[in-house]
Amino acid sequence: MTAPSSHAEAPRADRVIDTGIRGGRINIALDQALIEAHNAGRIPDTIRFLRFRPSALVGLHQILSHEVRLEYCRRSGIEVGRRITGGGGLYLDEGQIGWELVLDRRRLGTSDLAEIAAKICTAAASGLKRLGVPAEFRPRNDIEVDGRKISGTGGFIDGATLFYQGTLLVDFDATRMIEALKVPAEKLAKRDLEDARRRVVTVREVLGRVPPLEEIYAALLEGFRDALGLRPEWGALSEYEETLAQRLHEHELGTDEFVQLVDAPEVEDNLVSATLVRRGGTLRADVRLEGPARERIREVLLTGDFFVTPPRTVFDLEAELRGRSAAQAGKAVEAFFARTPCDLVALAPADFREVLERALRQMSLRAAGRALRAHWRGPGPEQAPTLVFLHDALGSARMWRDVPERLAQAVGCGALVYDRWGSGDSEPLARPYRRDYLLHEALVSLPEVLAKGGVRDAVLVGQSDGAAIALAHAGAHPGLVRGVVALAPHLFREEKTVAAIRAQIADFEHGDLRARLERHHGAKTAALFERLVEVWTAPQADAGWGLEPCVSRVRCPVLAIQGEDDEFFSEAQLAALAALLPGRLETLRIPACGHYPQHQARAAVLAAASRFIRALLPGAAAGAAAQPS
Repeated sequence: MTAPSSHAEAPRADRVIDTGIRGGRINIALDQALIEAHNAGRIPDTIRFLRFRPSALVGLHQILSHEVRLEYCRRSGIEVGRRITGGGGLYLDEGQIGWELVLDRRRLGTSDLAEIAAKICTAAASGLKRLGVPAEFRPRNDIEVDGRKISGTGGFIDGATLFYQGTLLVDFDATRMIEALKVPAEKLAKRDLEDARRRVVTVREVLGRVPPLEEIYAALLEGFRDALGLRPEWGALSEYEETLAQRLHEHELGTDEFVQLVDAPEVEDNLVSATLVRRGGTLRADVRLEGPARERIREVLLTGDFFVTPPRTVFDLEAELRGRSAAQAGKAVEAFFARTPCDLVALAPADFREVLERALRQMSLRAAGRALRAHWRGPGPEQAPTLVFLHDALGSARMWRDVPERLAQAVGCGALVYDRWGSGDSEPLARPYRRDYLLHEALVSLPEVLAKGGVRDAVLVGQSDGAAIALAHAGAHPGLVRGVVALAPHLFREEKTVAAIRAQIADFEHGDLRARLERHHGAKTAALFERLVEVWTAPQADAGWGLEPCVSRVRCPVLAIQGEDDEFFSEAQLAALAALLPGRLETLRIPACGHYPQHQARAAVLAAASRFIRALLPGAAAGAAAQPS
């Protein structure tokens, strides 16, 4: 064995650079410049610190107008850009520090992005602990303090280069974030996180001070050195990198064309869509169809807050699906992933097939003279009874999340989920707003929806307004309804109802409610909220909605579920139902639960509803049922 030479070259240091405060688009261009320079062997492995002038940045695969309040950003001088990484929308300003690793992909011993995220986030968290911040990694890619996010991260592999980045909230104004971004309703748990301000925490809040930049940088670098084996050494950005970044900014990443790369048009008759919510992220498919019977795919847009390596995988899949028969689209997705090497974090190829096939099963129908959009889940009405889901006043089909799928699978039924008039992908509301809109939907619109969907054997599942509609319809059409699951039902207005709506008005005007609703309803949002306020706060609302005569004729079993902490309605609603439905009503009140039990007490609702529905079904359907999860 030959002894090592005394002149052996020392391990190469990892360059550390601080590129200061820059705009969002030029910072993104510099990200790409570092990747290209690293792949070309022009720069060493690099750790970069960066800061931003006020910027709203969407992920590579996100729909711009669904994520950012563009008019607010324009008025407020907030630059809008698109990142080269996946993930969700971000608001960045001088109160945050960005950190990035541009490394040889072999350095961390794995090419699995989930493992890479765990290693890097754990290293960053250990660095923050040196500052006195009790940070911990929380899968899939967050760093948190006591359940509140202090740093979000994401990255991908490009050729020989691992690019991974994070942002650290140092002295952050969450209100500005809420105003600039359309914060997704799915990311806010209504009871414990009243708004996005309580979802995040800053270094200032944890420590009671803002440490100097040098102290923060040193702590993070120690974490990267000790946990990842990096060898940080301060250096500088080269002229080559600056020039390359400027070129990328001027000709690609800084252009409006790139920022507007992914956007969605208003809903048209030949456009169908579906959203899939998984623990690992949200995936949406928008599909434009063509042909006399809308049987062929013209184009597909796949968006969401997911991560995939290489990033172009999604664009290649979209191109693969153009011109395909809708009937063969699912198999085409499966074949694409079978031959295409890629790395998906927390999502699977099957999720892409599922969301596409769901979109292609979307129905367009007219009821009460209005164009509505509906979705089928599971077996059709000719094979099994159908669960029909009716959302609340400000809800939509998407806002049920996975409840319809879980419940339908548990009881062996199909499910019809649709956007009521004015909501989601259905036709916008128009004035004048009917004071008796609940009764009109129960007696006119819902019968047409069921008829056009071929539903002759239904169990109605409604929440709030949807529960009132379901109960009135069941009384008017007793032969078509096996039973009703009424979540947060109501028959009349209460004082607490008006107080809760007043709070919503304030949130809509000054908080983030409007932005959250626009994510689901787009330009329809203002009219939808306007109707709620106008009808429910009018003096004559005290007289009720005229639902009782219909509800009193209900002959099927009813399960009414109410949260004990319902913000809008009290136990008086259940007492009124019991008086109208002697011997036919089962009630369940859930502690520590508000107006949305299907989300706030999901397991309890699925268990109670599946048990109730199985008891209504023919023996074969009930025997095939599985337990909900």
